[in-house]
Amino acid sequence: MNKANLKRKLSQVDDFENPRVELEQYQTPPSLAADIVYSCYMQGHEKVVDLGTGTGILAIGAGLLGLDVKAVEIDSKALDQAQENAERLNVEVDFVEKDVTQFGETGFDAVVMNPPFNVQSNEGVKFWEKGLEVGDNVFGVAGKGFETRLKRLCNRFNHEIVTCQAYTLGLPPSYEFHLEESRSTPVDVYVTKKDVRE
Repeated sequence: MNKANLKRKLSQVDDFENPRVELEQYQTPPSLAADIVYSCYMQGHEKVVDLGTGTGILAIGAGLLGLDVKAVEIDSKALDQAQENAERLNVEVDFVEKDVTQFGETGFDAVVMNPPFNVQSNEGVKFWEKGLEVGDNVFGVAGKGFETRLKRLCNRFNHEIVTCQAYTLGLPPSYEFHLEESRSTPVDVYVTKKDVRE
């Protein structure tokens, strides 16, 4: 499947019905999700975990590309939606209802994730810590200004930042306090790689 077809498929993934502000839930745009998982696929990764899968768009994208995918989510309602999305698109994903900090499996070729940006909480760093712990490579979205903090985390977990790509997300108004019809949010997509040298 090429990336254009992948994006088309991912546009069929249903969004959150009632997004939770404390979890900073919003749907990853299909174009961004396709870019992330296609890049992961093209680099030859096979065993993948999606941390904080939400309604499953990254996990489903990886599954559509034939990867072995596990998806972790704390919110049971979002997880139900993710499972429905996966079934409707005929994709096999191993969904796990769990706080990412309690997720103990390791040995993943890659982690894909769009964690909280720490606007309403300080949860995002926990996702990066877990991702760097369990994956040999991490493909993750972060808000602007995160690079210095990420470098410190990479040093702790023996990773290095390989690439950083800037994106602008046009996010719909997901919450009552969003007054604009949509808002442009600049983000960065980081790729990190574990240093396997002794």
